[in-house]
Amino acid sequence: MIVIIKGKDYKRVGIKLLSLLSLFVMFYFYYQHMSDKFRTQNDQLVNKLNITVETKKNNETIAYEKLIYKEAVVIVDLLEQINVQSVEVVKERLLVVCDYNTNIEPLMIRYGVNALIKNTSKNIKIAIDLKTIVENKYEK
Repeated sequence: MIVIIKGKDYKRVGIKLLSLLSLFVMFYFYYQHMSDKFRTQNDQLVNKLNITVETKKNNETIAYEKLIYKEAVVIVDLLEQINVQSVEVVKERLLVVCDYNTNIEPLMIRYGVNALIKNTSKNIKIAIDLKTIVENKYEK
């Protein structure tokens, strides 16, 4: 009669543990690699988005500047260029300084109550809010 006593084979258990451990290590390094790859892709997308947002803002500001410049040209034409002393932008307002004897009626017809007018003994100061100009003229 043959009696076989089966005991634990430590080599098999060791190989199984080693293979499971290597499998976990492999998954860990794969996860790290893929997270780095996705992080770099995400950073590239964020950079592209920031660049497009900046260019869009720059294009809008350029459009606003052109619009304000065109409006200043129209104002100078309405008041006749000879009578205008200066045109400048001061604190969100377009400030036009012209001679005292200038006819400001065309400007009053165009802007109405949006044009703030101050008469002095030497000149007439007209302030027009840039926000109303941009709201009325700018189309996105």
